[in-house]
Amino acid sequence: MKGSTDSSTRATSRSPRTATWPFIPWSDQLRQVVEDLERNPSRSMLTMLGLVIGSAAVVAVTSVGLAGRNYAIQQLNSLGTNLIWVSYTGPANQGGGFGGVGRELDERDFRDIRAHATALSVVSRTQVLYTSIFASGKTIPIALVGTDGEFARVRNLDFTEGRGLVPADVAQRRKVCVLQQSLAQKLFSHSRAVAQSLRIGDFDFRIIGVFRDVHTPGIQTEISQNAVLIPISVARFFTDDTSLDTIYAQALSPRLLPEAVTQIRRILAARHGSSRYYSVNDVGYFVGVVKRISVGLMIVVFLLAVIALGVGGVGVLNIMLISVSERTREIGTRVALGARRREIMRLFGLEALIISLAGGVVGALLGSLGPLLVSLVFRFPMPVSWVSIVLALWVSLIVGLSFGVAPAMRAARVDPALALRYE
Repeated sequence: MKGSTDSSTRATSRSPRTATWPFIPWSDQLRQVVEDLERNPSRSMLTMLGLVIGSAAVVAVTSVGLAGRNYAIQQLNSLGTNLIWVSYTGPANQGGGFGGVGRELDERDFRDIRAHATALSVVSRTQVLYTSIFASGKTIPIALVGTDGEFARVRNLDFTEGRGLVPADVAQRRKVCVLQQSLAQKLFSHSRAVAQSLRIGDFDFRIIGVFRDVHTPGIQTEISQNAVLIPISVARFFTDDTSLDTIYAQALSPRLLPEAVTQIRRILAARHGSSRYYSVNDVGYFVGVVKRISVGLMIVVFLLAVIALGVGGVGVLNIMLISVSERTREIGTRVALGARRREIMRLFGLEALIISLAGGVVGALLGSLGPLLVSLVFRFPMPVSWVSIVLALWVSLIVGLSFGVAPAMRAARVDPALALRYE
């Protein structure tokens, strides 16, 4: 009975301490932390500054990277849906190639690809001549592109006036042409270009259409600057060379792009003995390259931003250590009045938590504001990634807490007897 009574007495003696744990409620600790930060607003702001800069850098740079990637992919897609292009990249042909067959691309290659590549929906070809025209009192260099009625479809051209070439234009050797929009503006200013006449060499061409400029980052094509499209049958009047510069094709679907490329290579190898001198490219390959480059750059920039957050964490560490030193007597008084070490540690841990979280939130807001303003003012889409915002908040929080642990532990180890005598 006595042992039972003693056990009951010990349990009763522990129960008030357990019931009132923690000695200082969370709400009171949070209020004390806020009051401590408000007593030194300048120091609190400077402590958060590094975290603000790092968080803003993560969000802003991620947005810039996404906008650049989206723009590059959009421009590549403007080359044409499921586009494939074939060109000759070997040495100049000198009296026949493999097995006596010429190496350069020619009409036979075009017809074979169109007839036997079953993964393709449409095929076109070009022969490019560089010449000049005289208009408005000045000489303008142009790219004279001989092509066919499928070119506009394969290259996804967007017409602002008139129409593109049609098979009848090629078959009947009509003297008609289609202009790039920037060239049409140079030649005819603000007047309508369609139905106007354009003299090229010894021939007068009737303009039947105008298409929007096509800009592709890092890729120069025959329609990149001052392009004039004419029937390929008429282009033969300007040169004795019958070779083709490029064969364009469009796959039936993105899924069939690899198969279409393989079929084209096999056809070229069967006719010329080898396909090593022929470049067969597709838009999907370049889109993949752009995505991989953008991911690599964003990882590098993110690491730099984390370094900036780490510098901000060092600032949190320094300021918190100074705060512990300045408040040594206060800490001793709290311990003398009954506050436990875990509560002292929690008090300074909360302070580091609030500083890091506030810095992350302010930085994320500032980092998001820049891209949003650019989108509104310049009408250039610059998406803000929610992943980057969450990532910035988490990293700033982890960095702030990591650098706040040492000051909190130091505060918890303060000797109350020595702290009460501290001046």
